[in-house]
Amino acid sequence: MFFLNLQIRDKLLYIIVAIYLLFLAHSEAFKNIAVYLMLGYFFYQLIIGRIALTKDIINISIIAHLFFVFIGIFLGINSKESLGQFMDVIHIVFIFLFFREVNLKFLTYEKVLQFLFVGFAFGILFGMHYLFMLGGARLELHSVGSVNRSAVYMMYIFVTALCFIGLYRSQFSRYLFPFILFLSAISLFISASRMAIFSLPVILIFYYILFKRISIKKTLLLILVFSILIYFIFSFQKYSSAIAIAEPNWIDFLIYKISNGLNGPHRLQIWTSSIYAWSENNLWIGIGVGNSIFIDVGTYFGTAATTGYIDNTHNVYLDMLLERGFFGILTFISFMFSIFFIKNDHKLISSNFIKTLTFSLLLMGLANITFRYEFALLFVTLVGAYLNPSIKK
Repeated sequence: MFFLNLQIRDKLLYIIVAIYLLFLAHSEAFKNIAVYLMLGYFFYQLIIGRIALTKDIINISIIAHLFFVFIGIFLGINSKESLGQFMDVIHIVFIFLFFREVNLKFLTYEKVLQFLFVGFAFGILFGMHYLFMLGGARLELHSVGSVNRSAVYMMYIFVTALCFIGLYRSQFSRYLFPFILFLSAISLFISASRMAIFSLPVILIFYYILFKRISIKKTLLLILVFSILIYFIFSFQKYSSAIAIAEPNWIDFLIYKISNGLNGPHRLQIWTSSIYAWSENNLWIGIGVGNSIFIDVGTYFGTAATTGYIDNTHNVYLDMLLERGFFGILTFISFMFSIFFIKNDHKLISSNFIKTLTFSLLLMGLANITFRYEFALLFVTLVGAYLNPSIKK
């Protein structure tokens, strides 16, 4: 067995990485333990000189982003809150650097995906059990949290399964990847997240164009499938204009969300308030990571306000601008664009996957934050492992 032939150090690292990948979506405790062990190993290897950071725009952008977030702790409006949120940014940055720079020769990209997919399947099935059997309100991943956060994670998994389906020939992957593609697609609709549902056809069209699989026939088929699916969903209810029952199920939520379309006056107020709040504070560094919870929409809209404190800007660009300032959004965009336009150095794995994954983040970012928490860890794990030359592709 391959695992038994590894050295003790590699065996331990293999187990830690496997735990992280398997429990990222479901267990915050196991995920956090694995993250701290991985970061400890990364810093130790960096200090003793066994690894060196790649000097390119990708690493420079994300490290500079971390630097400006750190400065924002002391120049923002509430240092205590920013200190609490800062660890999340540290995890994202250094997990990316771990998967990009550490020698992980015992791993293949296929194995990374298998661990992530198995963990996702367990997390989703557990969430469905809670939703359908135990009376839960909406489908969520236990470790990820709210519906929109979980939907972002689901979309990244969906895009990954879509891009790699049929590529790997092992028997396990041939069954696992189609199952995950189906499971993630169904989960996106059950989650009833407008952000994900309305982004899905755009992402699919982008995928077909990028992979040169687009045609009039496929475009019409895609439109037909989504039309039938929406009609099928609405057929469950006689009335779809609002939720009118005491205990609505996921279908009621889905119909309610779709029937509202892109209408969201409270989000428009949040976006406007975010711009006002940014303009009134430090333009370059922002108000400090996590401090949007101190911005009250009522300050700018008075009695016409439809919501209270922001908590979530529902837009990754305004989130970066408000909490991390001009330098924060500049380094974030630089990181994303440097990934998007990366050259294809692998014969087996097309960089079109990275482009599609990045596009999904930037597109959904118009309606929600898409680069925080566990779904950001998933994103940087997929990208970092893709860039790591020691991981077999």
